[in-house]
Amino acid sequence: MKHLLLVTVAGLASFLTLAHQQANAASDELDYFHGCVNQEIPAALRRSVMTYGADFLNRDHTDIDNSVFAICKQRSIDSSHRIDEPPYVHKTIEAQFKQMQKIAEMTKQLQQQWKDDPEKALEDQAVRTYSMCLEGSARARSRTSNDPPEVIEQASFAACAKNRQIVFDTFHSHTNSFSPEAMTALEQEFQRKLPQIIVKTRDDVRQAAHQ
Repeated sequence: MKHLLLVTVAGLASFLTLAHQQANAASDELDYFHGCVNQEIPAALRRSVMTYGADFLNRDHTDIDNSVFAICKQRSIDSSHRIDEPPYVHKTIEAQFKQMQKIAEMTKQLQQQWKDDPEKALEDQAVRTYSMCLEGSARARSRTSNDPPEVIEQASFAACAKNRQIVFDTFHSHTNSFSPEAMTALEQEFQRKLPQIIVKTRDDVRQAAHQ
């Protein structure tokens, strides 16, 4: 379980949406401090996992707040940047704790599903993998090009064609079927989210370059 939590924490960079939104809304003079907080939170959470194991999600996280604030305060002082108030750090970390709790609960549900109905779990996994492939491909293309959404969309569908076929093959192997209507709905959901994915990815690239 501790290994699973470490893997989950390692992926927290993908879930820092709220922190990035807060940083964007703040004064440019605080960008350095906010960037430091976003960088230090995953490391601080990993340390908590190593120390407390799965129980870290149920603990008071004041020590994490204080640690991240102290590190980023000193870095900002050393580089002559402004320091935000401690509540900013607390709110940002609190948002990540809530996200971690959602992930932990989802992981438990998936584990139980594999025990109760492994065939359905495999089918659901194939669907999720295709959806994740589309979004991952779109992010990768957005990071390295200025292509318009329609080009990124078509490139993502092409890159994930094998994953798409795996969905149909997996259901067929269980004498079930994944309807064309269900596939259309899944792909339309990706198309709906694509503009937001592109904007968010490119904003993150610009912020990283700025820092």
